[in-house]
Amino acid sequence: MSVRNQHSVSKVGLTVGFLALLGAVLLARQAPATEYELSLYRSTPVAVWGCLALAAATGVGVALTVDRADRGGPNRLRDAGLVLAGAATLAVVAMPLLRGYFFVGAGDSLSHLGWARELASGSLAPVNLLYPGVHTTAVFIGAVTGLPLRIALMLVVLGCYTLVFMLFVPLCVRLLDDSRLALAIGVLAALLLAPVNGISVHITAHPASQAILFFPFLLYLVLRYSTRPWRTRGVGGASRPAADDRVTAVGILLALASSAIVLVHPQQALNVVLFFGAIATVQALYRRRSADHPIATHRPLYAQTALVAVAFLLWAPRFPRVRGAIISTVTSVILEGPSAGTVVADKSVSLVAVGGSLLVVFVKLFLPALVLSIVAGGLLFALFTGRLSDERSDGTSLLTYLAAALVPLFAVFLLLVASSAGDMYFRYQGFIMVPVTILGAVGLARAAHALEGKRARTGVRVGLVVLFLLLLPIGAAAFHSSPHVYKPNQHVPESQADGYAAAFEHREPGTEFRGIRGGPRRYVDLAYGTERARTTLEFPGYREGVGEAVFTRANYTELRDEDYYLSVTDAEYESETRLYDGFRYGEAGFRALETTPGVNRVRANDGFSLYRIDAADR
Repeated sequence: MSVRNQHSVSKVGLTVGFLALLGAVLLARQAPATEYELSLYRSTPVAVWGCLALAAATGVGVALTVDRADRGGPNRLRDAGLVLAGAATLAVVAMPLLRGYFFVGAGDSLSHLGWARELASGSLAPVNLLYPGVHTTAVFIGAVTGLPLRIALMLVVLGCYTLVFMLFVPLCVRLLDDSRLALAIGVLAALLLAPVNGISVHITAHPASQAILFFPFLLYLVLRYSTRPWRTRGVGGASRPAADDRVTAVGILLALASSAIVLVHPQQALNVVLFFGAIATVQALYRRRSADHPIATHRPLYAQTALVAVAFLLWAPRFPRVRGAIISTVTSVILEGPSAGTVVADKSVSLVAVGGSLLVVFVKLFLPALVLSIVAGGLLFALFTGRLSDERSDGTSLLTYLAAALVPLFAVFLLLVASSAGDMYFRYQGFIMVPVTILGAVGLARAAHALEGKRARTGVRVGLVVLFLLLLPIGAAAFHSSPHVYKPNQHVPESQADGYAAAFEHREPGTEFRGIRGGPRRYVDLAYGTERARTTLEFPGYREGVGEAVFTRANYTELRDEDYYLSVTDAEYESETRLYDGFRYGEAGFRALETTPGVNRVRANDGFSLYRIDAADR
């Protein structure tokens, strides 16, 4: 096919792709969620997914196969393909917004919404919250746009932070490899959202996750800041600082962004300190031992490293939670030993009981990350063995920075694996996947260029298209919790939130609340404010559940000597009976609520039921 015909076909394909994207958005808007949905993917019309798949496939195909210069046309076609693929992926991420979800995030996210409401009302000052960055951004957007705060918070986490990641990962790749193919692969690698593992990193309101998605912006600024030479040659070979070296626009922006990530989440800011410190160490070593290497001329990162470290030390230690977490982690490493095996074993038993397996879950959650990690490992091997042809280029120097920065991050990851910190190490896996995604994209681009020199270009490009058409759906299927990964959807319907709010408002003072697996604490946080709920409210039954044994035997009246409330939601019923097939809380237990003496339903709506358990009827 001639170049002109190829471009004509690409234009037609892009037109169809953008129309399909528009159709997907319109169809999604016309299918709002009216009740709790166990799976966002199954509840969304098939036509929506078909249109998004067509749009993404078209974008990937055009972006990777059209890149030859012809009066600038192919570059515009490639860029349009990347925009199309990115927009289709962003639509998948933002599907809860498109389909009118009341809120998404039934766990920590509700507590963060409670904090945001306190900030908006003025009952909580930002300086008294450990990580106010995401919350204050949502409050600001809500105030400016007039959107409800819950919608503003979803817009921030589903839209803003995800978009930051998608934009700045390829820009980082561009600094390491300035070829057009590398940029295209960088965009597509970013669309995999490899740091989001669904275990400790999510796309719902979860500041640690948002800090990880924000990190590529910081990393881009670091790479831009460092690669600008900081010294010029004077007379007689003497070196001196450049005239405009002291303060630069990129340096100021980097300082602001470094301070901002402390407010988004201090734990990830500490990772940034380690990351910056490793780069600064490499710079110091090259200046001492190899003054003629390009790294020796890079702008030093010493001051920026000190700045983010000072910002962390000024902010985080003020909160007892931070001090307690550090002491707990160190103590567990020394005295208790690793808990990673126990966590995995427990999850494995539960997975097998509901018909799954660790291998299947691993493939669903981590296959894109695994592929990128393997490619990144190959690139680093080539770097360390001197197999790269441009060893003294700025791009290769930046590869050295990323390789060095991974060392302390892996060390902390292994430290957490060796501790009893539960699955906290998956947060570090998510953070590590940011530089690994960049390295993986660069590795794919360099491998493609090497193969194109030996084989037909078309075969290599088709191979890349096939690779991303396989990985993108796997990644997108794990963006949201669903039965696909053996987790319930994090959908919070309005009926459920209203049911809890009304129950709290009309409850008998002092009467304890209970839930199925745990107490109503997330909805208490939402209704009363998280800070108040955790400090001064003393809500009765904040965390308590009835327990599996009581629920299975339906002996609710024997649980306590006093009356109490038991809340049951459609989300719990759907999760326990359909997803987990009654593994712990079966259908019989839910039916018994309607027939057991002393159990009376006192409030109900379409998604929520409240029962009062009369202890006198034991």
